[in-house]
Amino acid sequence: MARLIDTSLWIDFTRKKSPAALKAAILPWIMDPDACLCEPIAFEILRHATALEKKHLQAQFATLPFLSTPPTLWRDATQLGSACRAKGVNAGSQDLLIAASAIHHQAELITFDADFLAISRCTGLRLQLLNHQNC
Repeated sequence: MARLIDTSLWIDFTRKKSPAALKAAILPWIMDPDACLCEPIAFEILRHATALEKKHLQAQFATLPFLSTPPTLWRDATQLGSACRAKGVNAGSQDLLIAASAIHHQAELITFDADFLAISRCTGLRLQLLNHQNC
């Protein structure tokens, strides 16, 4: 099964001030043979990166497969948002795009972001919610 590595892991893994123990706990997820990325995650990470950070991230991203962007991504994300809203959850747009991509590819999303827990309770999103304290 594909494991989609969420933005939250990449941020903590690449941030200089992240503790070494946290980076060491994230490394197996990134090195997992089933680890992958999708365009919404790459966009979210790279849009704020400096030129040097972008160079390093793109080199690292080149080692991972990218899930193809579904042609129905925007409609799927809209439907997920509606399903969440019907259950009282106001999910963020970028999170819905990531979730829609994961669901389309039947990938498990690996994340520190608890917002995805609410999305998973409203949809078919498979999720592995990690805890910073347990890493």
